[in-house]
Amino acid sequence: MSNIKVDYADKKHKEFIIHANKVINNVNDTQQTNGLEANLDRDYFCDKPKFKCLVAEVEGKAVGMLLYSYFYWANDGEVLWISQMFVEEEYRKYGVFFKLIEKLREENKDIKIVSCATGDENKRMQKILKYYGAHEINLKFYYKKV
Repeated sequence: MSNIKVDYADKKHKEFIIHANKVINNVNDTQQTNGLEANLDRDYFCDKPKFKCLVAEVEGKAVGMLLYSYFYWANDGEVLWISQMFVEEEYRKYGVFFKLIEKLREENKDIKIVSCATGDENKRMQKILKYYGAHEINLKFYYKKV
């Protein structure tokens, strides 16, 4: 599929981003909350976004997204953290994911470490990450709202 366009999300992609988040949470068996939906305008569609979001479109329709931010890991320095990756099922295996990764690399040429997490149940994403040379590390992630 050669007509895949990838760019940063804008307001017209808001419902798609929320939809993708819900699908990802279902696949990863993650607790469903409305946090992204409630905070998207404040955290992304604002003057100082807290994260970045790439959206892939085919013929003007959003079909994939990649949401990411940065943090500092003491052992490695700045890390690009991929929070979410998603491609609509009917557009998988057409290169949408590769276009998102290509744009991510183009926009982040100086980043040396990329990290993400995925649920045990999400075998498809684990396979994709291994294809890209990622390896699993033996860390447990803890989560607490304060």
